[in-house]
Amino acid sequence: MIEIAIQAQQNGTLKPFSREDAEALKNFKPNQILRAKISGVRKQRSVPQNRMLHACLRCVADNTTDTHWNSIEKAKIQLKHALHFYKATVVLPDGSIHFELDSFAFDNLSQMDANKVCDRSWPILADKLGVKVEELLENSERHYS
Repeated sequence: MIEIAIQAQQNGTLKPFSREDAEALKNFKPNQILRAKISGVRKQRSVPQNRMLHACLRCVADNTTDTHWNSIEKAKIQLKHALHFYKATVVLPDGSIHFELDSFAFDNLSQMDANKVCDRSWPILADKLGVKVEELLENSERHYS
């Protein structure tokens, strides 16, 4: 098995990305059927942004008397509910509704989606403490990063 970089062409064909990739393909016979798993290259998630989100969650947890937000895990759960960040919504036979929370994990979100989550999270977290977003971010960076 070999691993190479390829590019999708406008006509739907695949082309080796570099000379080295083209050379690696010479290990196979012309017109040989190959099995491939293909995934696109995504922009890497921002570690500093992820740290800031968790610092803000810690800041809220440490500075609230609300028992639903007073730990990092509780704050994360409440934030996900506020964002409607659900993987699934299930209606049980008794009519009650169960929301399965989605994950902020690196494997789960692209950088673009993570940007959206953070942009929507800052005002919610700042409002929970009754401060401006800039104040929350500065305080979180200073004390929790």
